[in-house]
Amino acid sequence: MNKRVKNSKIKMLIAITMSLALGLLVGKASDSSFFNTNMVVQAAHVKGNLGILTTPKKMRGTWYGKAFDLNYKSKVLNKLRVKAHKIDSNELHRQDTNAKGIKNTRQTRNWVKAFYPVTFKKDKNIKYILMFPWFSPAASGWSLGIYHYKGHRVLIERTTSSYRITNVYWRSAQLARMHGGKKPKELKTYAQ
Repeated sequence: MNKRVKNSKIKMLIAITMSLALGLLVGKASDSSFFNTNMVVQAAHVKGNLGILTTPKKMRGTWYGKAFDLNYKSKVLNKLRVKAHKIDSNELHRQDTNAKGIKNTRQTRNWVKAFYPVTFKKDKNIKYILMFPWFSPAASGWSLGIYHYKGHRVLIERTTSSYRITNVYWRSAQLARMHGGKKPKELKTYAQ
């Protein structure tokens, strides 16, 4: 037999074998036990999650402030971004406080449990978003609320450990440089 004829027969045999193998694979793909193209993978439900919390529209945007506390005043401006469902990188979720076995997972690592509106008796009716880590045995978190100060809309930040005011955020870096680092005198340092 001619060497050329032998090579072409081998190539033909390989082509037929590949076609048969491909046909079997396609036939198996339509069988739901092998491969289901209609299957949709859904994210697992997170225990205690009652859904995403939406921030008030007046609160959204980029804010600037200088952190302060009882014996501390920052000279550096910090930036805070508030989106519809996020504050900085923290995704806001409502949490079922009666659910047992709530844990941090890869999915919840940037989640915070958030409550809105939260008010304090002697705090000029400011409505705060109260935020805690998604799972934390200690009640360490923070709260943000809209307030009007010096003719501007500002965000008041309070800690949740003692509800001290620790920052006043302004709409522009220029305003934060001028007025940042101090709280409005009419607001109590500690919320009551």
